[in-house]
Amino acid sequence: MRKLVGVLRKNFGQFCPQIFFVAAMFAFGIFGTAEAAKQLPEIVWAHDVYTMNVAGDDQTAQRRRGYQLLNAGTAEEQRENREKIAAAIDAKLKEQGAKLPFKLKTSFEGNDVSELNSELSDATVGDAPIALVPIVVIDYAIEQVYQINGTPHYKYIIISALDIAFCSEDDDGALTILGNIPVHYYESIPLSNNFAQMTQRDKAELAQIYTNFTVSMIKKNLDFTKYKKVLKTLTDKKLAGETYRVENISYTSEKAKGILGMNRLMQRICGNIFTSDFAAHTGNVVYPMILQGDTSNWTIDATQGFYVAKMSTSHSGEKTVRMPASVDHKIYLNVSGIGSAEVQTKQVSNINGFKAYRLWMESTIDGKKIEVTNDITEEYLKDTSSANKIIKDEREIFGGLMIGAAVKSAAAQAGKKVK
Repeated sequence: MRKLVGVLRKNFGQFCPQIFFVAAMFAFGIFGTAEAAKQLPEIVWAHDVYTMNVAGDDQTAQRRRGYQLLNAGTAEEQRENREKIAAAIDAKLKEQGAKLPFKLKTSFEGNDVSELNSELSDATVGDAPIALVPIVVIDYAIEQVYQINGTPHYKYIIISALDIAFCSEDDDGALTILGNIPVHYYESIPLSNNFAQMTQRDKAELAQIYTNFTVSMIKKNLDFTKYKKVLKTLTDKKLAGETYRVENISYTSEKAKGILGMNRLMQRICGNIFTSDFAAHTGNVVYPMILQGDTSNWTIDATQGFYVAKMSTSHSGEKTVRMPASVDHKIYLNVSGIGSAEVQTKQVSNINGFKAYRLWMESTIDGKKIEVTNDITEEYLKDTSSANKIIKDEREIFGGLMIGAAVKSAAAQAGKKVK
């Protein structure tokens, strides 16, 4: 725009009034377009945190309900944990205030936050605003027990998959996901192999650890300003174009099947980590993952073309949330190979040795297949009777490599350099 005005000024004497008038009107047209582009969707944030209701009465469903940490502890502890997560989102909204790519309709301590960015737009979209809906997809702690000289020592993998969804409310009260910001991470507790810290934790304590970790990840990683593509699609309350979703994670490697098995939990972790990293790298709309044949969370409504889930909320009771069954770009992950080989060292021991482990993972989007590898070297025991340190088994090692490969795959598909 400045360049256009500069050209007009520089050549003012060479333009006839009529041409200048046309050019000026053209310039004002650009101004009008720019002003229109500032119109932002209105988002309502009700401080509700949504947790998945796991469907079914079979053992798998019961076990998965048992994993859910936000349902652990007393009712008061559950409420406090949910409120901590909501407060962390509050803090991010306040921090990013005037930079938010939407108009926020909510209140913190009696102050309307929409005042922070109201100068950007006075327009609301439609009769009813869009809701900001934080969906807790995974709130698990996976326990690992190591026997060291007859004494059990415990480590936990804390998995936090939170989807910051933007939903329209339909006539039947159901919420339809229009866009989504995934915040998916995992952490080992304790971080070190200090035996004194490797104690058994009850579910209420793990729930607090999970909550604090989730709050930390929100503070560190949630940035609404990076997802302008997601928010741009909300202006007309239409389902977003150029949508992505992880559809399945497979094992074509027979060795991988034998060691890892068709472990749904590991598949969910891997798929959710890819989802979050790919969305963060690209800013694209990446819907929550659906694994083929897995309907314990999302069920298919074929007549409407939606996946549907029942969810519990902090304040509003049970709600129905749905998302389109079809997306523009389907993502497939595949463990195509795993292997290990002993590493030769200068000193040969009859007690221990070292192995190099490698996992190959393929990711495919729109026919674009990229294969990455992930490697690690681990100690192993030749004589297990002398165990005096943490030694991982192959399933744990390859599981960790699978998660790391998902991180690399997301970067590679986004066109980023893979370290």
